[in-house]
Amino acid sequence: MISLPGIDLLSLQSSLKYSRDHKGQLQVLDPVRKKFIKTNPEEIVRQLWITYFINIMKVNPKLISVERLFNINGMPRRFDLVIFEKSTHPILLAEFKAPGIKIQQAVFDQIAQYNMKLQIPYSLVSNGSEHYCFQIDDEVKGFVWQNELPLFK
Repeated sequence: MISLPGIDLLSLQSSLKYSRDHKGQLQVLDPVRKKFIKTNPEEIVRQLWITYFINIMKVNPKLISVERLFNINGMPRRFDLVIFEKSTHPILLAEFKAPGIKIQQAVFDQIAQYNMKLQIPYSLVSNGSEHYCFQIDDEVKGFVWQNELPLFK
Protein backbone atom coordinates (compact mmCIF):
# COMPACT_ATOMS: atom_id res chain seq x y z
CA MET A 1 0.00 0.00 0.00
CA ILE A 2 1.50 3.33 -1.07
CA SER A 3 0.30 6.61 0.40
CA LEU A 4 0.39 9.57 -1.99
CA PRO A 5 3.29 11.85 -1.05
CA GLY A 6 3.29 15.62 -1.15
CA ILE A 7 -0.43 16.34 -0.95
CA ASP A 8 -1.04 18.78 1.91
CA LEU A 9 -4.78 19.32 2.02
CA LEU A 10 -4.61 21.24 5.29
CA SER A 11 -2.74 24.05 3.53
CA LEU A 12 -5.91 24.62 1.48
CA GLN A 13 -8.24 25.19 4.43
CA SER A 14 -8.10 28.98 4.08
CA SER A 15 -9.51 28.58 0.54
CA LEU A 16 -12.81 27.19 1.82
CA LYS A 17 -15.73 29.61 2.12
CA TYR A 18 -18.11 29.29 5.04
CA SER A 19 -21.52 30.66 5.96
CA ARG A 20 -24.21 30.00 8.54
CA ASP A 21 -27.74 28.93 7.70
CA HIS A 22 -30.86 30.45 9.27
CA LYS A 23 -30.44 28.08 12.25
CA GLY A 24 -26.83 29.17 12.77
CA GLN A 25 -25.33 25.90 11.51
CA LEU A 26 -21.99 26.17 9.77
CA GLN A 27 -21.97 25.48 6.03
CA VAL A 28 -19.20 25.26 3.45
CA LEU A 29 -19.46 26.37 -0.18
CA ASP A 30 -19.25 23.52 -2.67
CA PRO A 31 -17.99 25.03 -5.96
CA VAL A 32 -19.18 21.98 -7.93
CA ARG A 33 -22.75 21.94 -6.63
CA LYS A 34 -22.68 25.76 -6.38
CA LYS A 35 -24.34 25.87 -2.98
CA PHE A 36 -23.55 25.83 0.70
CA ILE A 37 -23.48 22.35 2.27
CA LYS A 38 -23.84 21.50 5.96
CA THR A 39 -20.39 20.86 7.36
CA ASN A 40 -19.17 17.65 8.93
CA PRO A 41 -15.62 16.28 9.01
CA GLU A 42 -16.09 14.11 5.90
CA GLU A 43 -17.59 17.04 3.96
CA ILE A 44 -14.58 19.20 4.81
CA VAL A 45 -12.25 16.48 3.46
CA ARG A 46 -14.36 16.35 0.25
CA GLN A 47 -14.24 20.15 -0.11
CA LEU A 48 -10.49 20.22 0.43
CA TRP A 49 -10.08 17.61 -2.33
CA ILE A 50 -12.41 19.57 -4.63
CA THR A 51 -10.28 22.66 -3.96
CA TYR A 52 -7.13 20.63 -4.69
CA PHE A 53 -8.52 19.25 -7.95
CA ILE A 54 -9.76 22.65 -9.17
CA ASN A 55 -6.97 24.94 -7.95
CA ILE A 56 -3.89 22.70 -8.00
CA MET A 57 -4.63 20.08 -10.67
CA LYS A 58 -6.69 22.53 -12.79
CA VAL A 59 -9.65 20.17 -13.25
CA ASN A 60 -12.66 21.94 -14.72
CA PRO A 61 -15.43 21.88 -12.05
CA LYS A 62 -17.86 20.76 -14.77
CA LEU A 63 -15.92 17.48 -14.97
CA ILE A 64 -16.49 16.72 -11.27
CA SER A 65 -19.59 14.94 -10.00
CA VAL A 66 -20.40 14.89 -6.28
CA GLU A 67 -22.62 12.55 -4.25
CA ARG A 68 -24.64 10.81 -6.96
CA LEU A 69 -26.92 7.87 -6.34
CA PHE A 70 -26.48 4.54 -8.09
CA ASN A 71 -27.64 0.98 -7.35
CA ILE A 72 -25.72 -2.17 -6.48
CA ASN A 73 -27.91 -5.27 -6.53
CA GLY A 74 -31.01 -3.11 -6.07
CA MET A 75 -29.52 -1.30 -3.06
CA PRO A 76 -29.05 2.49 -3.30
CA ARG A 77 -25.49 3.70 -2.86
CA ARG A 78 -23.92 7.13 -3.18
CA PHE A 79 -20.39 7.83 -4.37
CA ASP A 80 -18.48 10.74 -2.86
CA LEU A 81 -16.86 12.11 -6.03
CA VAL A 82 -16.11 11.14 -9.62
CA ILE A 83 -13.88 13.02 -12.05
CA PHE A 84 -14.48 12.73 -15.78
CA GLU A 85 -12.12 13.22 -18.70
CA LYS A 86 -13.09 15.80 -21.31
CA SER A 87 -14.43 12.90 -23.35
CA THR A 88 -16.96 12.44 -20.50
CA HIS A 89 -15.52 9.07 -19.52
CA PRO A 90 -15.08 8.72 -15.76
CA ILE A 91 -11.42 8.47 -14.75
CA LEU A 92 -11.34 8.66 -10.93
CA LEU A 93 -13.72 7.46 -8.22
CA ALA A 94 -13.08 8.89 -4.75
CA GLU A 95 -14.22 7.82 -1.29
CA PHE A 96 -13.64 10.22 1.59
CA LYS A 97 -13.67 9.60 5.30
CA ALA A 98 -13.52 11.95 8.26
CA PRO A 99 -10.03 12.71 9.58
CA GLY A 100 -10.58 10.54 12.65
CA ILE A 101 -11.47 7.47 10.57
CA LYS A 102 -8.54 5.15 9.95
CA ILE A 103 -8.19 3.95 6.37
CA GLN A 104 -8.64 0.19 6.75
CA GLN A 105 -9.50 -2.75 4.52
CA ALA A 106 -13.24 -2.07 4.90
CA VAL A 107 -12.80 1.30 3.16
CA PHE A 108 -10.94 -0.32 0.25
CA ASP A 109 -13.61 -3.03 0.08
CA GLN A 110 -16.33 -0.37 -0.08
CA ILE A 111 -14.77 1.52 -2.99
CA ALA A 112 -13.91 -1.75 -4.77
CA GLN A 113 -17.56 -2.81 -4.52
CA TYR A 114 -18.65 0.56 -5.93
CA ASN A 115 -16.12 0.28 -8.71
CA MET A 116 -17.23 -3.23 -9.71
CA LYS A 117 -20.47 -1.51 -10.74
CA LEU A 118 -19.05 1.79 -12.04
CA GLN A 119 -15.89 0.48 -13.79
CA ILE A 120 -13.74 3.62 -13.33
CA PRO A 121 -9.99 3.25 -14.03
CA TYR A 122 -8.61 4.91 -10.88
CA SER A 123 -9.77 5.00 -7.27
CA LEU A 124 -8.81 7.40 -4.49
CA VAL A 125 -9.38 6.93 -0.76
CA SER A 126 -8.57 9.71 1.72
CA ASN A 127 -9.28 10.84 5.26
CA GLY A 128 -7.60 14.20 4.72
CA SER A 129 -4.15 13.15 5.87
CA GLU A 130 -3.78 9.65 4.40
CA HIS A 131 -4.39 9.36 0.64
CA TYR A 132 -4.26 6.21 -1.50
CA CYS A 133 -4.71 5.99 -5.25
CA PHE A 134 -4.92 2.67 -7.06
CA GLN A 135 -6.27 0.73 -9.99
CA ILE A 136 -8.16 -2.51 -9.54
CA ASP A 137 -6.51 -5.36 -11.41
CA ASP A 138 -9.16 -7.98 -12.19
CA GLU A 139 -6.59 -10.53 -13.37
CA VAL A 140 -4.73 -10.68 -10.06
CA LYS A 141 -7.84 -9.69 -8.08
CA GLY A 142 -5.97 -6.94 -6.27
CA PHE A 143 -4.92 -3.32 -6.27
CA VAL A 144 -2.13 -1.72 -8.30
CA TRP A 145 -0.98 1.14 -6.10
CA GLN A 146 -0.16 4.49 -7.70
CA ASN A 147 2.43 6.90 -6.30
CA GLU A 148 0.67 9.88 -7.90
CA LEU A 149 -2.74 10.90 -9.11
CA PRO A 150 -3.58 10.44 -12.80
CA LEU A 151 -3.36 13.55 -14.91
CA PHE A 152 -6.73 15.06 -15.82
CA LYS A 153 -6.01 16.68 -19.18
